[in-house]
Amino acid sequence: MPARRQQGFALVMVLAALTLIALVAGRFASRVDSLRAQSLSLDEYANARIEAASALNLGIYWITTRHGGAGGYGLFPQPQVRADGRAYAVGQSAELRVQDVRGLYPLNAISRESLGRVLLQLEARPPLVDGLVDVLMDYQDTDNLKRLNGAEADDYRAMGMGAPRNDWLMTASELRNLPVWRDEPELTERLLRLGSTSRDAAINPNTVPKALMKALLPQARPEQLELFETLRRSAPFDTGSAVLAATGLNLKGDDYMFHVSDRQRLSVWAPGMPHALQYNLVLVPGGTVSPWLIIDAQPEGRDKQSNGNTESATPFPLATTPLQP
Repeated sequence: MPARRQQGFALVMVLAALTLIALVAGRFASRVDSLRAQSLSLDEYANARIEAASALNLGIYWITTRHGGAGGYGLFPQPQVRADGRAYAVGQSAELRVQDVRGLYPLNAISRESLGRVLLQLEARPPLVDGLVDVLMDYQDTDNLKRLNGAEADDYRAMGMGAPRNDWLMTASELRNLPVWRDEPELTERLLRLGSTSRDAAINPNTVPKALMKALLPQARPEQLELFETLRRSAPFDTGSAVLAATGLNLKGDDYMFHVSDRQRLSVWAPGMPHALQYNLVLVPGGTVSPWLIIDAQPEGRDKQSNGNTESATPFPLATTPLQP
């Protein structure tokens, strides 16, 4: 009997040891699979960043070596690359967007009326609009006088925040850290896509996003805006008189300039990247390093219309020979 009991005990120990070994082996295999998946994800991300960097370099090269015109870069009157934010397919799967900054809302040259209309167009809650505008104006002015719904140094300190710089925005992303604005992240992100740090209030109607154009022209009828959108996507307008004759929209005057500016926004993306990368550039022909200077770079949410692919994007012109003057 004692011998049989010892043999049974040994069998239990062996079974327990085998079970433990199986559990350890299973855990190790799961860990190996996880590391392999992470390795593949990192490799995919690295390849995506390489594709995105190539698209960015190609875009910078193109706008540096081509003539800027009414709606983009290339031969007049129909530029090969439009600076209205449309998607271009580059390489195997990368996506590039060129947006003329003169087609974005100038956050450093705001007015209460225009910014209010833009915020309402972006579906801001009406009771919040005055607070959003006042906070931004207080942030930019040089005094310590608080507007009715604004915020100055004492208000920032009460919220545990550093005092406002009382200066122009250096980057549009500063809005994310302002009172009221930081409590409306979705609205703020929508405005960041349509806003810039430009101090030039003149806009280029050829490159203004459709949603922003509706806010900037509140007197325009919907059918006029649709006609204008259709015509300008076919070929950019070169004068306000041409717009007036074709659509009835009065875009004549100093508030409108039918030419791309010296500042451009390039956004690049490739499959494997969680978000697009936005680069804001300024033209400096006398620069000692390059004719274009990247003044800031930041993540950018993907356009919902892209649906994660570039099948509907226009092929980017791959010719790399500069035009002869």
